[in-house]
Amino acid sequence: MSTSGQQDKLKSRRRGKELETAILQAVREELQEQGYANLTMDGVAERSGTSKAVLYRRWANRAELVLAALRERVPLPLEEVPDTGNLRDDVIGVLRAMNHNNTQAMMKALYGLVTELGAVPLASLIFPDGRQNRTMTIVLQRAADRGEVAPEAITPRMLTLPSDLARHELMLYNTPMTEEMIASIVDEVYLPLVLKR
Repeated sequence: MSTSGQQDKLKSRRRGKELETAILQAVREELQEQGYANLTMDGVAERSGTSKAVLYRRWANRAELVLAALRERVPLPLEEVPDTGNLRDDVIGVLRAMNHNNTQAMMKALYGLVTELGAVPLASLIFPDGRQNRTMTIVLQRAADRGEVAPEAITPRMLTLPSDLARHELMLYNTPMTEEMIASIVDEVYLPLVLKR
């Protein structure tokens, strides 16, 4: 059997979470290369080594498929939540991950989704079950355990502020944040509000 034949056979055996992960990765790659307007179910199926029928069994249309790919990285997987030993570096790590996950292609996908779906609040697209703030809850709880942050400082606004500021930058300028921008959000805005005095 040829190498490509073996690869095709392996791809056909994928099921469940493994297949879904491959499909959502293919969506992100298609967005990067084709953009939202040119993304097709055919292209995603071909790139992920599955069929359109498999895609349509899980997602009713292109918008649902793209939303699933966006949501897969929100919140960060538990194993990717930074744990550097200090709050500053942990929050910078969270914003770097957010910066990496929200490439220009993904931001353009959000614009395309809003155009396609109409006047839908962005929060309801990204967080259909409401914001959980799991990543920052973990980060701030660790900081509180180390004595960097008073437990009462862990408020709903402090849980959302860093990502809200980063999301604003990403959407407003439609370009990845620089390291300086990330440091500025953390050092000039966030830490002065949340650290123990």
